[in-house]
Amino acid sequence: LMRKKQIYIFIFSLFTINFIVGQQTENKENDSIVVKKKLINIDKLSIGVDLYRPIYSSINDDDLSYELITSLRIFENFSIASEIGSLDKYVEDENVNFTSTGDYLKFGFDYNLFNNWTGMDNSIYLGMRFATSSFNNRINSYTIRNPDSYWSNNVLDSYETINHSNQNANWIELLVGIKVETIKNIYLGISVRLNRLISNTTPNNFNNLYIPGFNKVTDDNSWGSGFNYTLTYSLPLKFNKKASIK
Repeated sequence: LMRKKQIYIFIFSLFTINFIVGQQTENKENDSIVVKKKLINIDKLSIGVDLYRPIYSSINDDDLSYELITSLRIFENFSIASEIGSLDKYVEDENVNFTSTGDYLKFGFDYNLFNNWTGMDNSIYLGMRFATSSFNNRINSYTIRNPDSYWSNNVLDSYETINHSNQNANWIELLVGIKVETIKNIYLGISVRLNRLISNTTPNNFNNLYIPGFNKVTDDNSWGSGFNYTLTYSLPLKFNKKASIK
């Protein structure tokens, strides 16, 4: 009789433990939200234009210059970004006047440092670009000086036009920028850039004084600077579910 009692108690205990464990597992599964995070989360594509270049080229009677901007956010604060542009610029220097025309491409990344409040999507970001440019320089006029002349060292100016075509240059850009959402999915932004020239093909008798995308070049310094003022539209990409309930 005692043995039968122990068997009954054991069987009852098994059923009780199984019921309690089952209830706890069910409650845990029903009450918890499991957030699935992916290594790459593509959620926003931004497309825009630089506002400064076309306005500046129109004011200075140059051919239309432009820069198109794209970025793809692949992590919460990390985006891959690129710019492609075309530039026509007349440069008037002390001893030479020339026109620089060409295209350029920049590719790199941006990292957002700004911690947005709920509902905000602004950014203060750092970035880097690798850039390349293919361009032509047309020398319109120049002046040769004679250092042996006592009163004036001007010898002759306004030589015939010289064309230097198929030039190219490569450089790296470090940048800091701000982007603010002004209307839903529409952003205004500005970035400042520090450029470091890596390579630059030059003709035998003339140094490239201006490179489209890099800007002004000097003989004794391979650093340059630039900026852009952008208007962009962001297209949300709903590829991933943020959460699921088990």
